[in-house]
Amino acid sequence: MFWDKGLRVVSRSGLNPTEAALVALMPTLGTVTRPLFLGGRTGAAAMAAWLRGITRGTATIHTFDAHAEETIRRNLTNNHATLVEDAGADLGFLVSTSLDLVGLAQGDTVFWQLTKGDGTAERDLFVLEQTATRAGRRLIVTAEEANPTFVERLRKACGGKLSLRKEGGVTLLQGTVSKPYAPEALPNHRATFEVSLKGHGPITLTTLPGCFCHRRADMGGLALTEVVAEQVAFDSGDRVLDMGCGCGMDGILLATAFPDKALRVDYLDTDASARESALENVRRHPHRARVFFHPEGLEEGAYDLFLSNPPYFGDWRIARHFIQTAARTLRKGGLIAYVAKTAGKPTELLQAEGFTPLGTFQRRGYTVILAEK
Repeated sequence: MFWDKGLRVVSRSGLNPTEAALVALMPTLGTVTRPLFLGGRTGAAAMAAWLRGITRGTATIHTFDAHAEETIRRNLTNNHATLVEDAGADLGFLVSTSLDLVGLAQGDTVFWQLTKGDGTAERDLFVLEQTATRAGRRLIVTAEEANPTFVERLRKACGGKLSLRKEGGVTLLQGTVSKPYAPEALPNHRATFEVSLKGHGPITLTTLPGCFCHRRADMGGLALTEVVAEQVAFDSGDRVLDMGCGCGMDGILLATAFPDKALRVDYLDTDASARESALENVRRHPHRARVFFHPEGLEEGAYDLFLSNPPYFGDWRIARHFIQTAARTLRKGGLIAYVAKTAGKPTELLQAEGFTPLGTFQRRGYTVILAEK
């Protein structure tokens, strides 16, 4: 309950502390025109600003995550909000995953939640540079962990005048841009690197800030791809799903190593920076490919090979999700190639979903498991 019980937020686990801090701050603000909301996963702060009557024109809600985008759109719809497709609309909410934040940041105020696990420090700087491109724009940031470099860059953009205070476990930063970045002279955070499979020439790949393993090859993914290239006998036209593809390294290495097999590779990642990196790399190394940001486009029982290099957390929830997706999308007899540090828990999860392990292979300090559906 907020604002003397004038606003109620219903949430399974409560608001993130950074979002709650923004909501609590709303009554102290004047009217804001076409605000940009960054880093939220629910849309609650943007809806609170509208309900308080402080929003004029369209409020833009930005996220880099496809799952958060889905949640935000659902919450807006359930609360009878007007969704628009143009930030220039008179009134409504625009939800975006674009990496062009200069184009999105049209208004006088940016609200930004920095929560734990929100990607890399470099992406935070990338976002700051793009949003601090207009003199007089107010930046309001709530952070669970305030990176010193980020704080110093924000302070510099605000001409040294930055309000910083702590409320509970949240750091609240407020400043007004007085030394804006020139949009045409923003730092270039795009990076390239070379990677290769044994017996094949190197390929050049691009990554953008926030993409997993920005600026370098992921050794777990490379171990996975090396084992697949050695152990899997491809048929012409085999369909491959590279889930959590990052910049697309694994699928592109296989497609370029076996051009005579004309592999059809679908790439899926729910991070916008990974999506744009994969799209750029697929254009650089043309093959029969599609890049997905949401899993809705995946066909059930359609794939011959599933490449699985999931991120790991304590409860194995994401790893289990990857394996369940493989069980749904692979044809009978299709293979999953799964990379992990150890074989024990992944093998248990694979068997629970009906997979038959075919072998484990040690490579580059990782364990690669091949299993059949």
